[in-house]
Amino acid sequence: GSFRSAMKQCYKAYDRSLRYDPDNAMVLNNYAYFLSLEERDLEKALAMASRATALTDNNPTYLDTHAWVLFKLGRLDEAKRYLQQAVAFDGRKSPELLIHYGDVLAALGEKFMAETYWKKALENGYDPKEVELRIQRLKNPEQP
Repeated sequence: GSFRSAMKQCYKAYDRSLRYDPDNAMVLNNYAYFLSLEERDLEKALAMASRATALTDNNPTYLDTHAWVLFKLGRLDEAKRYLQQAVAFDGRKSPELLIHYGDVLAALGEKFMAETYWKKALENGYDPKEVELRIQRLKNPEQP
């Protein structure tokens, strides 16, 4: 639908700006994040995300993207490591970051810690219904 075509336009613009400036960390990060949301070209996304983190100093947003791409690739331990850094460096306590960290911890089977970070995300303004869903799913894994 329109989302796909909007994304196509978006990717075209990103490709163009990376031709002019292949080391634009913000573009690399955003491109990688959008790809991870669509779960496509994940290896390309990983290359861009790791470039963005290499170019910048402990930017929590970029570390989060890097971790999220790794998570989508099933590389959970690495994802956890980057998210640990992101959480440590994030003074604003971004709810997205906390949710992502919880998601990775849950996938690793660290249920107590996962719930702890989801609740922190909730305290920082994350959608209560989303958090509730996650906690329910953790307690009853057989539910879809």
